[in-house]
Amino acid sequence: MPLRDLYLESKTGSIYFAEMARELLSSLGYSIVKEAHKVKEDTDVISACVGFNSKNFLMPPYSPEGLCFVSFKTGPIKGNDTIIKNMKRDIELANKTKSYTDRLGDTIAGGLVLCDQAGTEISRTALDLARESRCMCWDLHRIFFYAMKVFSHSMLENWVSESKLGFVLKEEVTVKPIENTNYYKTSCIAAIRYSDVTGQLEFYFSYYADCLKDPKEAVKGINVLHSEHVKMILDDAYERLEKIGNKFRLDPKQKKKLTIEIHSLSGFTQNAEYKAKLYAPHHKDWEAQNITKLLINEHTLFKYSVIPWEAVMDYAFTKQTHRHTISMDEVKGKLQMVEKNFVKEFEDGVISSDIQEPWHKADFIIQDNKAYAGYKSLFRAHVTRIPIKQRLVIFSRTDLDEKKSKVDEIERIVASMSDPVYNYNWIGIMSGSGFSFGEEAFARNFKRQGTGLGLIDAVTKKLLVNTEETEGKKLREMLLSECIT
Repeated sequence: MPLRDLYLESKTGSIYFAEMARELLSSLGYSIVKEAHKVKEDTDVISACVGFNSKNFLMPPYSPEGLCFVSFKTGPIKGNDTIIKNMKRDIELANKTKSYTDRLGDTIAGGLVLCDQAGTEISRTALDLARESRCMCWDLHRIFFYAMKVFSHSMLENWVSESKLGFVLKEEVTVKPIENTNYYKTSCIAAIRYSDVTGQLEFYFSYYADCLKDPKEAVKGINVLHSEHVKMILDDAYERLEKIGNKFRLDPKQKKKLTIEIHSLSGFTQNAEYKAKLYAPHHKDWEAQNITKLLINEHTLFKYSVIPWEAVMDYAFTKQTHRHTISMDEVKGKLQMVEKNFVKEFEDGVISSDIQEPWHKADFIIQDNKAYAGYKSLFRAHVTRIPIKQRLVIFSRTDLDEKKSKVDEIERIVASMSDPVYNYNWIGIMSGSGFSFGEEAFARNFKRQGTGLGLIDAVTKKLLVNTEETEGKKLREMLLSECIT
């Protein structure tokens, strides 16, 4: 029997809503273990058995932890509705049927019923029975809430793809709950990109405050977020900025722009929503983080009520790329890749003779990479057929020991380059995340006979040298075709 007919035959809901709801589950990270099947031949059709396995999202907190059966329901769920009773029966039967659980490799932890109605259209009797059966109901409010998480992630993926350097961090829970109860679970999807237009780092934090109460209670006014709750999220945003800055080795002096959006299933008080733009700028010392612009207002605070959501869900499901979403541990590799990609332009410049030694315009010969002071070079070339023998070596700033002073490590690299074979050493430090004030000051004042030192920003393609010295001027002249000063 075709899948569509099985859905209709099971009478668990309209085929159109079922397809949309299944797409939502898939986009959130639920994988279908079995669909449109029966535990036994003489039982009803079960729409799907799913397990959570997402690479980008945390498991929705209002759902069973483990394998669960899924049903879809259009219209109200009344007290005598059989959808909850049938799911309870199917779960009990499945867990008693050893051949079934052996095939799945686990027992059924509970169930999910996705309903296209508001929570007010689900009876208290049905919700009480669902709770006893380890089943949870997602009403229209919660479905749209989770759909917008998928949508927001897709938008952030597109947002960072507009920059040469940008990525989205996987969803993480906030450091502290928004209040000392078990009613809320708050998480954040963070995105960072470098803006070529403004020359600033731009941060976008998308928060999701999920109310863990049942559909009849979750959207009641008593559960809305107050100003103090929004301020707790601002505290997390401030700490998250520091954490990301340290992990990414960002220059603390780098100017930044921060946008904060908060999605609340239960909504906000009017005071929290409309006065956010007034109290947020003064809640933390944003200038200490070099935030030049903080954007949070009533237009970045989203409350969930009955609104047209199908078109938004459809848009979200078709715009995902996942090309830039990474874990914290992958950040270093991302920065190294940015550096290596830009080094390729230097290699091409040497091959095409766009980069030549500055005295007689002789071509460099590319050499294999080699380690100096414990750091393997990204690029190495030399010229020895003219009276003034020279070599050009580029290193990765990201590779420098994060527990030691970057200036000290650069100094060690410079010292290790001493070689009587060469009259001049041209040293480049390549960075995919900018340079600190101390590193820039060191380069601006660098003075060493026979050695030119340059800081190369792989994102902005800017070169920083000491232009007061001959070595700095010559290095700038040599690399001008590849670096924008």
